[in-house]
Amino acid sequence: MSETAPSRPQMRRRKFDIVLYGASGFVGRQTVAYLAAQARKHAPGLRWALAGRNPDKLSQSRKAAGRAAAQAEIVVAPVDDAAALAGLARSAAVVLSTAGPFALSGSALVQACVDNGTHYVDITGETPWVRQMIDRHHARAAQEGTRIIPCCGFDSVPSDLGAWMLMQAMQQRHGVPCVDIKAAFTMRGGVNGGTLASAMNLMDSGSAQALKDPFLLDPDGAGSHDARDHADPVLPVFDGDFQAWLGPFVMGPVNTRVVRRSAALLGYGGNFHYQEYQRVGGGLVGGAAAL
Repeated sequence: MSETAPSRPQMRRRKFDIVLYGASGFVGRQTVAYLAAQARKHAPGLRWALAGRNPDKLSQSRKAAGRAAAQAEIVVAPVDDAAALAGLARSAAVVLSTAGPFALSGSALVQACVDNGTHYVDITGETPWVRQMIDRHHARAAQEGTRIIPCCGFDSVPSDLGAWMLMQAMQQRHGVPCVDIKAAFTMRGGVNGGTLASAMNLMDSGSAQALKDPFLLDPDGAGSHDARDHADPVLPVFDGDFQAWLGPFVMGPVNTRVVRRSAALLGYGGNFHYQEYQRVGGGLVGGAAAL
């Protein structure tokens, strides 16, 4: 959300390097295990904590991660306790949140982080909520050098960094920018409960119209585009470059908005085009699957 840090206030060393908020949820538990393993290997002095509303569940998450997580402290901070969230933010250099749906439980935590100059990262894919956070906090966060970075899970790190890397490689090798990037994904596995809850909340909150805007996350004044040229795919197509049938990709309406925001902020060019699909295979079988 914030692309520069011109005047970040001097920040004293905080009690924690990282506080993981929502550490007892499905993704939170996996993140606890990952952080514990990485800290043990590469950052044995990492000062970190697990935060959320239920101390017993947080302790269970810490125990499940094994001895490597034993040094992680427990911080109780319910989403409806502004004072507790402010205290959490003051104690951390970075807050990493896995607690969704973010439109229901994330706004107060972002506010606390902005108020206390604490960097914030989350795994949301709720683009209408991200738009709200941009409108409320971007100007102040950018001015004060606070990093507010949503959408740092599968949606949308591979897409955003992948497009950026392609743009860099094209410039270095050929001296010209990429004009058109398309990505095709294959997927396995199911969807966790938190993701389903977030999706249901988006539909219930009347955000369907905002979700259709291909430039929902673009900075104000980024320029005019024909939305029809960037609309989400609806029908299957056979793609000659991939030599495969491509259909609509469930994460495309999230990832494409994030990439387009980066394109506007980083100056990819007014003609830049990015789209995503789900790859379903070739031949008649792939065509049937695409339908």
